[in-house]
Amino acid sequence: MKTKLLLLFILISATGFSQKYIFGKTITEEGVEIANTVVINMRTDQKVLTDKDGHFMIAAEVSDELRFVKTGFERSHKKIIPENFTAPLNILLDKSPYLIEEIELAFSPSGNLKKDVKLLDPPKKVVALNNDMNAYMYKPFAKAQPKLSMPSAFAPPNYSAGQVNLLGLASAVNKLFNKATEPPLTTPNYTETQVFYRRIKTEIDLSFYTSRGFKEEDIDRFLIYADRNYSLAKKYRKSFDVASISSALKMADHEYIKTHPVGA
Repeated sequence: MKTKLLLLFILISATGFSQKYIFGKTITEEGVEIANTVVINMRTDQKVLTDKDGHFMIAAEVSDELRFVKTGFERSHKKIIPENFTAPLNILLDKSPYLIEEIELAFSPSGNLKKDVKLLDPPKKVVALNNDMNAYMYKPFAKAQPKLSMPSAFAPPNYSAGQVNLLGLASAVNKLFNKATEPPLTTPNYTETQVFYRRIKTEIDLSFYTSRGFKEEDIDRFLIYADRNYSLAKKYRKSFDVASISSALKMADHEYIKTHPVGA
């Protein structure tokens, strides 16, 4: 009888003092396992780390509070209940929010075109670069292009061979003279630029733009954009070549509509 009582006492003691463990896994909202998460039993201060698959095992009792800590994620807490000893825990950790750095706009339009147009002038280096690029784009190809020609054996006789082409010579001299007498291009001041803009709005047909919803202020902004990119006032404020200005406006519009909503 005493032996049976002793065995019963040992069994009860082993059951009472046996260690219980909680098993589980830490995951993200997308179900991705989170490794190296610190799991803390707040009562015993025991700490364990989750493995590479997010799994953990920690000693705990009913009503113990487990805390889960991972850099870049919000802290999570779990209070242990009896059911947690029969099934593994899935602990969901939310990513910590982060602040986006404030972006300061260098240019804040006031609505006054006379005032704002000065702020939109590009740096001198940019103007010089644009002028160089424009000059380069208008240059003919340096590489000689193949040309179909009739072999000389089959070509009709050229009676003017060896003779001076007076008409061509006169045309070349005239072009050189006109080029020498043309005034050099100069950068316009504010007043000249504004006068040039007004001439465009009064002397050039802008129905192509107004039919698409451009208002007065939209046209003003577009002219500033076109002038900044194609140096319209610098090139044409004196000659006011309508055909060249219209062509440049069409090229500017092709790029302008990519970044500026029509009528905005």
